[in-house]
Amino acid sequence: MRKRFLIATIAIIAVLTIAVAFLVNQELISKHMYPQDALHEDSNLTVRGIVTSIEENYKAWGWEYHIYRFYIQLNITEIVWIREDLSDWIEYSADKNTIKGWNSIGVGYDNLDNPQLIIGQIVECKGHYIPVTDLPGSFKITIAPSVNDSYLKSQI
Repeated sequence: MRKRFLIATIAIIAVLTIAVAFLVNQELISKHMYPQDALHEDSNLTVRGIVTSIEENYKAWGWEYHIYRFYIQLNITEIVWIREDLSDWIEYSADKNTIKGWNSIGVGYDNLDNPQLIIGQIVECKGHYIPVTDLPGSFKITIAPSVNDSYLKSQI
């Protein structure tokens, strides 16, 4: 009787341990999945560019990490708009279409729809750009439901 009780107790503890580990793992993973609240609620940059790559479920690293539903790389063809407070923080050239000396930019897309994009397509995007390092959203335009007026649309 004691032996059966001991085996049953060990089995119950093992099942509970596995269940708790699974739930904790799911919580940690989903915390960093899209759509995640952005660090800022407002847009500060709009660019047009040519799509050069599209990655799904892209993991961006920093102090923590964030998984973007889609990560799109653009060659900048035009800086459409840059908010004044951002222009004080970064070096950009509207004539050369560069931001911080680069003519390409990453776009972290956290909306739940699937953008119908192909390599070589011209798009316009508006979102929040973070010009500092060590954050998952650094040097990317974040497009998310929590970023006011953010969007990604194709140019015809």
